[in-house]
Amino acid sequence: MEPSSHVPYGNGGTPYGAPPNAPHGTSQPGPYGTPQAPYGTPQAAHYSAPPQNAHRGAPQAPPQPTPYGTPQVVQCRFCGCVPAADTTFRGHRGMIVVMSFLHVKGPFCRNCGLSVFRDMTAKTLIGGWWGYVSFIITPITVLINLTRHAKVAGLAAPMPPPGGLPYQRPADPGAPLLTRPIAIIGAMVPLLLLVLVIAVNLGG
Repeated sequence: MEPSSHVPYGNGGTPYGAPPNAPHGTSQPGPYGTPQAPYGTPQAAHYSAPPQNAHRGAPQAPPQPTPYGTPQVVQCRFCGCVPAADTTFRGHRGMIVVMSFLHVKGPFCRNCGLSVFRDMTAKTLIGGWWGYVSFIITPITVLINLTRHAKVAGLAAPMPPPGGLPYQRPADPGAPLLTRPIAIIGAMVPLLLLVLVIAVNLGG
C-alpha cells in the first residue's frame, strides 16, 4: 500500500495562502523583481502618490460658490435700485362712520421710501381726523411712520444693482413733509377742532 500524499492542514504542509513549494518564513521574488515579504510578516501599507499640484506653493483652484448661504441683493420694489430697506408705511382715512387703513410695503430705496413716507403721511394728516375713532388712530399712524422714516432716510443714494439686474429711475422724493401746505393744514386740524369745541362750549 502506497503512503498517502495528503498532508493535514497545519501539520507541516504548505501554509494556507503561501505559494507552492515555498518553505515557511522564506521570501519569494514578486512580480517585476520586487521582493515579496515572507508569509506571516506584516505587509507595508499601500502608498499612493499625492497629486502633482499638492506640493507647497502650487496654485490651488478657487472655491466654487454654493447656492446655499449666498447673500441675496435686496432691491427696491419700485425701481430695483440698491441699497434698500424693508419696512412698511401706513396711512389712515376717516369718513365719519367708516374708515380705511392703508399701507405700502417695501423694500424701498432712499428716494422711493421718502416719496411713499411723505405722501402717505401728508394724506393721513389731512384726511385721517374725520371720525370719532379716527381722531385717535391718525396720530398713532403718523407716529408709526415717523419712527420708520429713519430706516430709509439713512440709506445711501440709489445705485444700479450688481449683476446686471433690471432697474429703473428712482422716484422723486418731493418736498419735505413740513414744507407741504397739505401737511401743515392737516397737522393743524386737531388744534382747530379743539378751538372750535371750546368756542362752542363757551358760546353755549
